[in-house]
Amino acid sequence: MKIKVRVRRYNPSERETSESYVQAYNVEVTEGMTVLEALLRVADTDDPTLGFRRSCRSAICGSCAVKVNGFTKLACNTQIIPQWRKHGELLIEPIANHPVLKDLIVDFDPFWNKMGKVSPFLTPKEEAGEVTVTKEDEERIDKSQRCIMCGSCNSECNALEIDPEFTAPAALAKAWRVVGDVREGNRSMRLERLSREHGMWACVRCVHCTQYCPKGVEPLKQIEMLRSSGIRAGHTDNAGAKHTEAMVDSVHRTGRLDEAAMTFRTLGFLRSLGMIPFGLKMEMHGKMPRPHLFSRIEGRDEVKKIFQASRKKREEEEKE
Repeated sequence: MKIKVRVRRYNPSERETSESYVQAYNVEVTEGMTVLEALLRVADTDDPTLGFRRSCRSAICGSCAVKVNGFTKLACNTQIIPQWRKHGELLIEPIANHPVLKDLIVDFDPFWNKMGKVSPFLTPKEEAGEVTVTKEDEERIDKSQRCIMCGSCNSECNALEIDPEFTAPAALAKAWRVVGDVREGNRSMRLERLSREHGMWACVRCVHCTQYCPKGVEPLKQIEMLRSSGIRAGHTDNAGAKHTEAMVDSVHRTGRLDEAAMTFRTLGFLRSLGMIPFGLKMEMHGKMPRPHLFSRIEGRDEVKKIFQASRKKREEEEKE
């Protein structure tokens, strides 16, 4: 059967079409046909000027990431007919949060620059001699090693959309690959650098990076492990770590989150005063957290037991 495949086009060399536009192609599709196969058919039979990237066709190289009906996917392993049936249309666009060069081809320089900033290579410990890597050690960093650099996570990242300087999930997942390796000699220095502005604490935990990763890297999980390691290493002079510590302290003391009090712990007294106008806007929309005058919940001792068990387990892990 024939399906109308719509593709967002952009060619900066053509003055008359300097803005992006959508072009439709009628493509004969068969069961099991992928988005990449459809693009190849269009280029072969209808429009050889259509620009897109591809290489392995086996979901290994990561070259063919595009947006299909608004969601980032690998074109080589995304079938057309299920997408068309689900959405009633097929719209193919370039991935987001990357400058478009032509049609579905985006500039990956920002992606590689972010990757380079985390120095994604091991710095062996000096005079450490032979280091034994256990199965548990390998499992700790296993998922972060699956990344194929497709850029899907960065394309779906809400934090990167509002902060182009954010290190972004792909580079942070790769950072954990190094930081979490028992052979790494500069772990503390790396964590200190990642704790700065635009680093690991700039993630807003929208979970999109994990949801749309085609290889199960779970970038958010790797970011959370970086944050945990940073706090344990003492790199807490930043708003993100302070907010986390304030949250833990609030639950430990009262059994619940006292969001109003946490603001002062996170930002400090003077900066909190500067947030008053924002707080008033939140109040007008019914979004202002109110302090709990009698905040302790019943069964708070049970909550404390959870903290004690967690602390004991962490101490045992650190000894090992």
